[in-house]
Amino acid sequence: MQQVVGNPQAQAILERALASGQLRHAYLLHGPAGIGKFTLALAFAQAALCQRRQPGEAEPCGECAACRKVAHGNHPDLTLIEPPDGKRWVSIDDVREALQIASLAPSESAHRIVIVPDAERIQERTANTLLKMLEEPPEGVIFLLLVNDADIVLPTILSRCQLIALRPLSFEEVSQALGERWGVAPDAAARLAGLANGRLGWAVRAHERPEEQAEREQLLLRIVALVGAPTDERLRSVGAIGSDNASARAALDLWIGWWRDVTLAANGAHALTSAGAARSEAERIGPAIGAEPARTFLHLLLAALASMDVNANPRLTLENLALALPHLRQVGARH
Repeated sequence: MQQVVGNPQAQAILERALASGQLRHAYLLHGPAGIGKFTLALAFAQAALCQRRQPGEAEPCGECAACRKVAHGNHPDLTLIEPPDGKRWVSIDDVREALQIASLAPSESAHRIVIVPDAERIQERTANTLLKMLEEPPEGVIFLLLVNDADIVLPTILSRCQLIALRPLSFEEVSQALGERWGVAPDAAARLAGLANGRLGWAVRAHERPEEQAEREQLLLRIVALVGAPTDERLRSVGAIGSDNASARAALDLWIGWWRDVTLAANGAHALTSAGAARSEAERIGPAIGAEPARTFLHLLLAALASMDVNANPRLTLENLALALPHLRQVGARH
């Protein structure tokens, strides 16, 4: 799976299954958005459907008709279950239609692969329909469910899948991949890696859409500035950056990544992922706040992000964090 960057343990699990031929009927890949879950699932599908892959091998040839069809998204034995454009949830009709296709015998290979890129977007009633298929899977069908957080998946579904965890990539892995695979200049790659929080997928998208990088940089500056701001200014700022679930998630994701650096700096570590001014501020603020307050607030941020999955009020969630954020006016972030 040479196209996949990082997470060698996750890759090794799927490669061993492919090489041995002992494929499970369902895998659940979990880890933060943009970390490479879909890329890994697609690489697995390509290998499983490859017409030239020999027994004992795990790598697809990348050149046969099956590999090309998977790459172009039109292989008849590969099905995706995802929300329609503009919709948040996968409907029960979409799931039923996809599962009807999956129940048919494979057209061109020994397997049918079903990928669910956003399995957390399947509501409980709809998930029970998927569960029935997982309980009694048709011969040759392999499911790959992709979620940001395995804790929000129904336990009955978790129990029928092999769980594979994906972790954020290191700053060096993201920066190096951007340079080697996408031709990004070293300085630009470092800036993107510093904003990506270990998510190569986001970094690639931001490289292709500079406005997305600029928006994230501005958002990070506002988050950094909160530490030195008075309470009323904090409340106004978080109200503007987290007015709905999506924007609150984006802010929390960035806040967690940067505050992780603050916490590391508070403990004397130097392996930070931030770059530029954000890194300098983390290095200054961490020791001034102290290890225990920094760690406590990091846990609050992580809990707040998890609460977004159960429809917590985004503005109220961010306002509570603004009130709990340690004050440090004397080393307020530079703009």
